[in-house]
Amino acid sequence: MDSKILIVDDDRSIRKALSLALAGRHHVAAAKNGLEALDLFKREEPDVVLLDVGLPGLDGVGVLKRLTAISPEPTVIMATAVGDVKTVVKAIKHGAYDYLVKPIDSQELLLTITRALENRRLKKQIRTIHKTCVDRYSFDLIGNYAEMQNIVDIAKKASRSPDTPILITGESGVGKGVLAKATHYNSREAAGPFVTINCGAIAKELVESELFGYERGAYTGASTEGRVGRFEEAAGGTLFLDEIGAMPLAAQVKLLAVLEDRTFYRIGGGKQINVSARIIAATNSDLDQAVEQGDFRTDLFFRLNVVRLDLPPLREREEDIVLLTRHFIKQYNQKFGKNFTDLTPGALAFLSAYHWPGNVRELRNTIERIILIETGTTIKREHLRILNTADQKKNAAHIPQLSENGLDYNEATKNLIREAMKTAGGNVSEAARLMNMPSHKLRYRIKKYGLGRQLH
Repeated sequence: MDSKILIVDDDRSIRKALSLALAGRHHVAAAKNGLEALDLFKREEPDVVLLDVGLPGLDGVGVLKRLTAISPEPTVIMATAVGDVKTVVKAIKHGAYDYLVKPIDSQELLLTITRALENRRLKKQIRTIHKTCVDRYSFDLIGNYAEMQNIVDIAKKASRSPDTPILITGESGVGKGVLAKATHYNSREAAGPFVTINCGAIAKELVESELFGYERGAYTGASTEGRVGRFEEAAGGTLFLDEIGAMPLAAQVKLLAVLEDRTFYRIGGGKQINVSARIIAATNSDLDQAVEQGDFRTDLFFRLNVVRLDLPPLREREEDIVLLTRHFIKQYNQKFGKNFTDLTPGALAFLSAYHWPGNVRELRNTIERIILIETGTTIKREHLRILNTADQKKNAAHIPQLSENGLDYNEATKNLIREAMKTAGGNVSEAARLMNMPSHKLRYRIKKYGLGRQLH
């Protein structure tokens, strides 16, 4: 009896009969005209409205329009006399869920309301999932590094043009998929599907059938029912072509045709299908070099390269490390029911000095492991021992083992610079190499912290 049903009918006997049919199963409110119904709708916030089409004054369709203005998706079942097809069609166009023909059978009424409530529940669930995705893939979480902000600005502009392809490049783990999803979930197509296909994880002979689908019996081994391809699955949303550099040349030809014409055919099919999905491609390989070597078509490259977003590695985005770390702490606190709130200066300094070969993915996995396994509320330097891999050991001697007590972040950074410069014999380029950062960034920090005289 958690559901509220609002019955709207000018006939008192019908209101009473319908109320009795629903009694004991739902909370029921009733209104005799449109204006009374609107008032009750605002006050009671019913889950389902059973609305008579032929109300005097403000008719049922008029009430439906006003309900839609009050609430984006009211669940309304229209009650109509036999033969009033035009009005029913009009009501459905304005958002009515279903209709019942008078006199209304009580069993049909209960069944229709049950379906309407389930439909409402699913819509609410979809809205919740969508909001979660929008929050999770916010552009605000991409980073504060100046170059990243420029990339975000371009992505925001590109998101407003669904017919323009986007090419995202960068090392493995830099966040190409995250940027693709942020572009999708912050566009007008956000409510549509986000469909991913990894071009490098599919056998060459199956790429085309995965992309375009196939009709029954299109080729030996094809399903007897046929299959919808990823382009159709992504209709009204976004198709993310991950590892586009691994796509076979034969499939590249067909992809180019789709991008040019915005239409395609299923394998073995004769019906032309329109493309209504945004295309975002990503790669961690050097497409420019692949074009030169003949492994990637020049014409497809130029068609994809209209909007190109080159994501820098995390080691070049030091100011984003703390931002992303705090975001992942919050995310995994919620997931695992933990309460980590801070990092020690030593942990912060180590995170900034580490070269992150796995980029953002490695940082995320590191924080996830710490939140899951460790106890307390503060991430310490010792919690980051997982990062002391063989690849990192060659630089470990140049990273000072900082005290967990009484040392702030700026002081920790100064100590790291002093140690690196000492080891490098005062050579800035060598010290920058040891710290896994560009030379110009190290020079900037030396100037920022006033270390010039101390290091000479």
